[in-house]
Amino acid sequence: MPYIYRYDNGRFTQFEKAVVREQPLTIMANGVELATFMCTPQKLDYLTIGFLAFEGIIQGPEAIRDLDVDPENGVVEVELTTELVRPQKRIFTSGCGMGLTFTLRTSHYPPLRQDLTLTPQQIFPLMQRLFEGATMYQASRGIHAAALSDGEQVLLLSEDVGRHNALDKILGEALMKGIRTEGCILLTTGRISSEMLRKTAFMGAPIAISRTSPTTLSIEAAKRLGITMIGYVRRSSFNVYTHPERLLYQAEDGAR
Repeated sequence: MPYIYRYDNGRFTQFEKAVVREQPLTIMANGVELATFMCTPQKLDYLTIGFLAFEGIIQGPEAIRDLDVDPENGVVEVELTTELVRPQKRIFTSGCGMGLTFTLRTSHYPPLRQDLTLTPQQIFPLMQRLFEGATMYQASRGIHAAALSDGEQVLLLSEDVGRHNALDKILGEALMKGIRTEGCILLTTGRISSEMLRKTAFMGAPIAISRTSPTTLSIEAAKRLGITMIGYVRRSSFNVYTHPERLLYQAEDGAR
């Protein structure tokens, strides 16, 4: 860990401080450079599989014949079972780590199931488990975390300097372990922008919860797709931006 200087209460002190690792990752598919973006060099296999699935290049891990991760050089080489159909358009996202996607379309996603409900009393402990499980966040405060939950437990958790990458890792790990994401809840420390909302819809998650606020475009898409978007979660409060009908509410004693 590097030494840093901290100014506090009129004086400087020096101490060791954990700092988030960041490096470029290049994804090669069938010998073709598909994408290069910044990431945290952990779970690179899950990150690659999730990225390829989100972008429609693969449907699942069965579409991959071989996957070789070279963490030293920041390269993942993927051999597909079929010919690569390379997307033509790149869109750089608003996320940390200079994320990219090949599409922002959400109009082709069907509305999600409506039978999943949640209470305010479930939301606060779920976010608490997200922060407790995010060990790199606890050490450095310089990283994003995302988690998949069934409403009671956290099923998967990943961290990355890019909030989009954290979701890619979640999807990749879910695909590799055979964990269904449909009907689950997505938790994130990052802003739910339009591209994050697209990934939420892709995973079939009817509820997305964040500690920060969404964007106008993501709110519009969430309304259309039937996603309940909850943001700005604090110790005893949160905002519901879309589809509040999934929240089961009973006033507590003394509440107005």
